[in-house]
Amino acid sequence: MPNQETPIDFIAYNRDGTVLLLAEAKSRRGTSEEWAAKLRRNMLAHGILPKAQYFLIATPERMYGWRQENLPAFDAPPQFTIDGQKALGPYFSKFGQNPAQIGPAAFELLVHSWLTDIARSSGDQPESDPSLRSLSESGLLASLQHAFIQTNAAR
Repeated sequence: MPNQETPIDFIAYNRDGTVLLLAEAKSRRGTSEEWAAKLRRNMLAHGILPKAQYFLIATPERMYGWRQENLPAFDAPPQFTIDGQKALGPYFSKFGQNPAQIGPAAFELLVHSWLTDIARSSGDQPESDPSLRSLSESGLLASLQHAFIQTNAAR
């Protein structure tokens, strides 16, 4: 279970307090599935990625996700990806941010807002926002309904 020493940006808990999602927000651009797999592998190797059902790396351009149960390899490629520009576009507008120039702190706030809105939503986003179809197909969208999103202040 994540604790105060875990350097994970966001932790989502279900109503029972079980960890559903660990998420990292990286304002880096020009990422790839290989980059995301390497970041995840390094976090696992250094013991800073606690057990959770899902892991997500969000960047302004793409989001990379893994369903971590029974995932065999440390360097497994993402199991699903999301177009970050489409999914986060309304949030860039809302916060008056340019995706190509957003800094780390502002991007973390933006991702927190996105995750919180998903947790508070009715679950019909894939129909109204096709960019979230992969999130829905992975099961993460439904799992996040009514979740509590915690920002890790220990970092």
